[in-house]
Amino acid sequence: MKNTQDGTAWGPPFPAAEYAERLAKVRRAMAARKIDLLFVSSPPNITYLTGYDSIWYRRTTPTGLFIRADQDKTLFVDSESHADLVKSGTGRFDDAVFVSRRKYEPAVELIVDTLKVRGWLKGTAAVERWSLAPHGIVLTAIEQRMEAAGAKTVDGSWLVDRVKMNKSPAEIACMRKAQAIADAAMIEVQKALKPGMTEIDIQGLAHYVMAQHGGEEPAIRSTVRTGPRGCVHHVPPSRRKIQQGDIVWVDFSGSYHRYHADLARIFSIGEPDKRWTNLYEKASKSIEIVVREIKPGDSMTRLHEVANAYIESVGLKKYAWLVGGYDMGIAIPPDWVGHTFHSGLGFEAVDFEPGMTTNYENVFDVMEDWPGGNGGSYIDMLLMTPNGLEILSKLDRKMIVA
Repeated sequence: MKNTQDGTAWGPPFPAAEYAERLAKVRRAMAARKIDLLFVSSPPNITYLTGYDSIWYRRTTPTGLFIRADQDKTLFVDSESHADLVKSGTGRFDDAVFVSRRKYEPAVELIVDTLKVRGWLKGTAAVERWSLAPHGIVLTAIEQRMEAAGAKTVDGSWLVDRVKMNKSPAEIACMRKAQAIADAAMIEVQKALKPGMTEIDIQGLAHYVMAQHGGEEPAIRSTVRTGPRGCVHHVPPSRRKIQQGDIVWVDFSGSYHRYHADLARIFSIGEPDKRWTNLYEKASKSIEIVVREIKPGDSMTRLHEVANAYIESVGLKKYAWLVGGYDMGIAIPPDWVGHTFHSGLGFEAVDFEPGMTTNYENVFDVMEDWPGGNGGSYIDMLLMTPNGLEILSKLDRKMIVA
């Protein structure tokens, strides 16, 4: 759909056939798990299946998509306050029902009554119990109402997540674009870094450059860690000013049509202590070992084992906070990662197949009073191709002197 007044494109980024194929894969997965009706409420899964995108997913509003395994029709549910958003063409679905945004009880009642009229409550119904929206109380109320109407209810978590891990060529193109956006921003950060800049300045520059290249707001806040906070994990940028001699770690995600590419690099303001350069010289080869060793069909846990074995062999294990990564692709705030990790700590252990994308991190905490700071990392994106892993970023991953 086009806004004819200014010619700006909006709406789903992929053609109808792409979304139809995604739904077909989900229906096949539903049939394999003997699920007749699935309520998809996880925001990134909604976007994956419909293209729908909103800045607010209320805890009280059961926004989502109902899918029957035996029918091609879908039913979308959203707040009455989003009627214009839906009608503008933001998503692809067959019908929509708008519910109260104030109280969830009448919304749940209307939804289940609509499903009963359609005859969709026959058999087994599932909700995504691990969804970040709506609240678990609302999802439980939907399950209870569906059970009262005659359906058997089960957990449908991770069904769509597993399907969407295998990305189509069109999705991979979005991942490459997201990576190019992130690379462009990191190059500009490198050019601009100097004493006196605040961590917030760096974040603002990265986001500005990404927007200039067509990037959207990432699904997670960017991180800039400098000097003494180098090993403080998941910390937001502060107003601290960079000083000469600081070690600076910058991590952000390029986002394009909600597909994310994570990128982090480590900088030194002036010539660093040789221990830092030696650490990242060795660490930078870790990803090369992984790319050489891991092929389609290998488990993600094998990547974790290969990577950690290398880090231990070069004497960096004592500094390693994380060597590995997790599934990445479509993401909606407040989370940006998928349901599986290289280390096996996610919700499902997965083997690599062509079309899967994960990030790869080498994060180090150095508490030995090296000059300039006490930690940092590099982070890259990996794409599994039919021939093996490909590193999406074109940037060097050794310590960069700014």
